Amino acid sequence: MALRRHGAPAVMVYEALQEISPHPGDIQNKVVLVKPNAGFLAGRIGTGLVTDSETVRGAIRFFRDAGAAKVLVGDGSIAGVDAFEALKAARIEHVAREEGAEPLSLDKGKSVEIEIENPMAVDTVKVSSIAHEADLIVSMPVMKSHMNTVASLGIKNMKGCLYQHEKQRFHHLAEEDRFRPWHRWRTLERAIADLYSVLRPAMVVMDGIVAMEGMGPSMGDPKPLGLVIASRNVLAAELAGLYIMGIHWREVPHVLLAAQKTGVDLPEEISALNIDQDALKTFQNPFARAVPEDIAKFFPSFEILEGDACSACCATVMAFLKQKGPAYESRRAGSLRIALGKNIDPDWIDKDTILLGNCTAKLRSHGRFLPGCPPVGSDIEREIGRMDDEGIAAPQVQKPAGSRKRCL
Repeated sequence: MALRRHGAPAVMVYEALQEISPHPGDIQNKVVLVKPNAGFLAGRIGTGLVTDSETVRGAIRFFRDAGAAKVLVGDGSIAGVDAFEALKAARIEHVAREEGAEPLSLDKGKSVEIEIENPMAVDTVKVSSIAHEADLIVSMPVMKSHMNTVASLGIKNMKGCLYQHEKQRFHHLAEEDRFRPWHRWRTLERAIADLYSVLRPAMVVMDGIVAMEGMGPSMGDPKPLGLVIASRNVLAAELAGLYIMGIHWREVPHVLLAAQKTGVDLPEEISALNIDQDALKTFQNPFARAVPEDIAKFFPSFEILEGDACSACCATVMAFLKQKGPAYESRRAGSLRIALGKNIDPDWIDKDTILLGNCTAKLRSHGRFLPGCPPVGSDIEREIGRMDDEGIAAPQVQKPAGSRKRCL
């Protein structure tokens, strides 16, 4: 494993890959897929939302110089975002072309269905043929806190290789009795581990140039660290990244489960890793966690009810609250209710609850349904305006104790 800090991002990545590089024959004439985290439309660069384009530049240069037959750079996006447009917005498409790589959307490949041995949550997964056919996959995540999985690093980043709507399916898996031994963990965490068991990157390069803490994966705060981590051991890279974030691997179920799926016993102490221990300790900089209540307490006029919601709809709600929430601060606490995701408790819905996104369609006759996958924040704003025009001031249902699940 290699650590670099406070250098030019492209240079640090190149040098780190040189340090952990396999035998040259393992790269020569191979098709390499560099898989950044670029599933969101980036606004201002340097926010920690997507992988830094200069770290991608360093990876492309390394594999090109090492004799790869072709270097592909691609990702698959969250619902409602075109992956190629996301690569362009993050300047990754531009960098890839400059360096002689091929930028592409993994969603444009074909669907390849892979059977899972001893599944924890899913019997099969559909992945992009582009990822499936690559000789080597290099997972290049940006280090993030994550509202659904605690942290998002090299293993979670591979979810972007899932084919199109398969990414959303992972958020909406029904619990099944045959998976009872795993019921203590959420289906999403188990499904990520199932995916890891059949589609594993050959290397991980973690981008900590500007990471994201707090309400990741999309609405957290930038955390400049100026570092990169590279490893051929995916789980070792996870442990090192989590250590820097101030998180123990036992707090991140998909990492624990991925290790179990692949028969690896994870060490309790970071000292077991073959890494520069002094540098690792120097790099540690604990991340603020993605604690749902942290954003909700700033917008007490809203009550957000989550069933099994994917990050796309949650991101829509968080973006709306951050951009428009202050305009509603004079309203009574809980007077604006938004529900999102599947499996919402109907007892929580009344005719004036905003039902956000296609996953709430079954309850459309009970509330104010906003279609979309996902809808956009302006849809919420317009619906609240309609409610004001109709003189609606507050929810009409009594709240049964213990029947809700809040995401924000």
